[in-house]
Order: sequence, then structure tokens, then C-alpha cells
Amino acid sequence: MKRSIITTLLALTALLQVQAQTNLTGRIYANSNIMADEMNKIVALVDQKIDSVRLAKLAEFEKTKKRKPNAKEKAEIEADLKKAKEATMAMKNGVKTAISVEFKDTRNLVMTAKISVDDNALKLAGVPWVKRKAMKAALAVMPTTQKATYKQQGNLIICEDPDEPDTLRLSADGKYIYGTFDKKQKFRLSRTK
Repeated sequence: MKRSIITTLLALTALLQVQAQTNLTGRIYANSNIMADEMNKIVALVDQKIDSVRLAKLAEFEKTKKRKPNAKEKAEIEADLKKAKEATMAMKNGVKTAISVEFKDTRNLVMTAKISVDDNALKLAGVPWVKRKAMKAALAVMPTTQKATYKQQGNLIICEDPDEPDTLRLSADGKYIYGTFDKKQKFRLSRTK
């Protein structure tokens, strides 16, 4: 009985290892905006904190002026809060980072990262003209495509770039790849092909 259980466990382990070494050739994984989830969290946080910020602004007003604000002053506070929320929404819609990974064969892949900036949205967010132009100029000369060799170890995809080694993680079902962009922004790519 024990021998059959051990044999079954060994067979399952071997099967899982074979599945983990799935041939990735021809697969494409992509995400049209890896920043979307993070920006949605920021917008939700702003929505969550807006009432407490309103109360703090009113309390600050009363403390400095030694009276309650009149209707016009309350409207000014509300306008400032609305402007701050619009700036957050503008930033959410103003910068997008699309990433895709295409596995050419069992050793080579092509990573594409395209960052797009909406000038009007950044303007609404209060980003000065000089910074907007500098961002656009920097993005114009930034490479969007990078070829790399990789090796696969189980669910890990290790990009063998000597300058910037990187490790991606393949989900157990093979539908997603997880990684980190710019050393801090985590992302998830969905299989498209």
C-alpha cells in the first residue's frame, strides 16, 4: 500500500515537472496598461480620503479664521477638492505603459514596452509645460523593443541579459506571466496567443 502511494506521488511530481517546462514558442503575453491597477488604487484612495480631507480643510479654516466658513468659502474648498480629484483622474488617464512578451523559440524572446503620454491629461493634472515636453522627448528616444535570450526553470523564465537580468514567473495554468517593471512596478501579462 505504501509503495503504491509513493509511486503515485512520484508519478504526479514527474507530471508536474513536465507541465512546468511547457514549450513557450509562439506564445504572446501582453497588458495594454500595467499602471491601470495601481492608478485605480490611487483613485480609490482619493475617493476614500476626500471626506476626511474636506473636514480637515474646514477645521483648518475655522482654526485660522476663528469662524465658520461662509457659502463662498465652502465653495472654494470644494473647488480645490474637485481640482485635486480631477488631477488624479487626469494622471490615471495621462500615462499608460503597455508591455508584451513574445517567445520566438525555446531560447529567444522579444519584449516590447511602450509608454504613452497624453499631453492634455498631464496639463489637467498640473504638470508644467517644460516637464511635459521633457517627458515626451525622453520617451521619443527610448527603445521600445528588446531582444533577449532566456532559460526556463519550472515556472521561472530567466532573461539572460548581462546588463539587466530579469526573472518572470509563469502561472501554473500558463495564462499569465508576472514580473516587475522598472524595479518597483509589478505587472501581470495575459496570454493573447
